[in-house]
Amino acid sequence: MKNRCSINMFAIIRKELSSFLSSFLGLGIMTAFYILMGIYLWWLDGNILDYGFAEMRVFFDLSPWFFLFFIPALSMRLFAEEFEMRTFDLLRSLPIRMNSILLGKLLATFLLVCIILIPTAVFVYSISQLGSPIGNYDASLVIGSYVGLLLLCAVFVCLSTLASALVTKQSLAFVLGLVFNFAIWQGMQEIQSLETWSVFAHYQQLSKGVIDAGSVLYFLGLCALITGLIRLRLDLKFA
Repeated sequence: MKNRCSINMFAIIRKELSSFLSSFLGLGIMTAFYILMGIYLWWLDGNILDYGFAEMRVFFDLSPWFFLFFIPALSMRLFAEEFEMRTFDLLRSLPIRMNSILLGKLLATFLLVCIILIPTAVFVYSISQLGSPIGNYDASLVIGSYVGLLLLCAVFVCLSTLASALVTKQSLAFVLGLVFNFAIWQGMQEIQSLETWSVFAHYQQLSKGVIDAGSVLYFLGLCALITGLIRLRLDLKFA
């Protein structure tokens, strides 16, 4: 039974990835990310060359804001489109568990984020070549920052998917996903009593190059909580 559920989940992942990578939206978002990052990192004022150090602080400061906008665009169709087109009823009629459907959609979107980030290794290589001597850069800082960024993106994916599960229009899902992501990224910082518990604070902790177990568990727990809310929403909708 477990093997069958895994096969079904991987089928969902393949379906969603294929849909993303063969669509104008998916390829457009990837292209826009690389162009905008290249402009901000190497050309505009405050770029890496102006910073004067062989590190990627500029990249990791800007990336959360890009993904805050891009991930809702990737996730808006996950459930909203299925509800609007009434194809989710067909999906439910197949011998696939709801958990497999949900996890398959979440993992497919997260894997797409990972695929988008893989080519940014070119930035790391460029930084290493700019170091004096060549190759002199803080690898632990880069690794910790990438871990933090991936965990933050996982939270954005879960929140954006929740937004898609709450509505039946993709445009509304996109806007709601933006609101959710902005609230958890920026909103918690503005509340003094929550500042030390905010997503931003834990992201900054990991960006220091120290992979803190508490911060990792914080992000994983937050993802689990939001995933549970999505499952509750689906159960209530199809009760």
